[in-house]
Amino acid sequence: MQILALSDIHAEEMVIDRLRAILSKKTYDLILLAGDLTDIGPVSFVEDLLEPMDKVYAIHGNMDNEQVIDILEKRNVSVHKKRVRVGDYYLVGYGGSNPTPFNTPVEYEEEQIAKELGEMRIDKKTILMTHAPAYGVLDQVQGVSVGSSAIKAVVNSKQPMVHICGHIHEQEGEMMSGDTRVIKLGPAMRMRAAEISLVEDVKVNFISLGGVG
Repeated sequence: MQILALSDIHAEEMVIDRLRAILSKKTYDLILLAGDLTDIGPVSFVEDLLEPMDKVYAIHGNMDNEQVIDILEKRNVSVHKKRVRVGDYYLVGYGGSNPTPFNTPVEYEEEQIAKELGEMRIDKKTILMTHAPAYGVLDQVQGVSVGSSAIKAVVNSKQPMVHICGHIHEQEGEMMSGDTRVIKLGPAMRMRAAEISLVEDVKVNFISLGGVG
């Protein structure tokens, strides 16, 4: 399975232009959008973003308001608190973020994240996609970890095959957390994305949207 993953687009119009160019030349089995598609809207941007895509699943970020969440649900692409079959694997999603200092539109208390995500069926055939990273895993802003302790606990206890996340613009990379391959996406608003290959092993290629297609 070949996946294109993006996060933190923040309504950057150039991303739509680049995606159209890329998707006219390359084929992916799945496109994943890991939240913050907008900056508190507009819904029209999300509609334009989804228009050229097939086989796409998304979660909302902390900067995506209720109108954006509604359009993702109406388009049947949201996987927030859902588990869907994707090829030989399962995709589980959880949007929004743990509390931030900025009182952004969609933040959840750690207790809520722990309860709701903890109730999801997650195993070694699962691709877990959250907007926020796990605490202490590629989540630092100016040297301080700001990720979710609840997400960390779920990853540690359930050990999904892959954990895809975004939210923190300052970090991009991959690492192992136990048996889980963590893929921390850079911000698509700065033309960052990742190509993920799930064949015999997990292979990740971080790319510039400006240099593909």
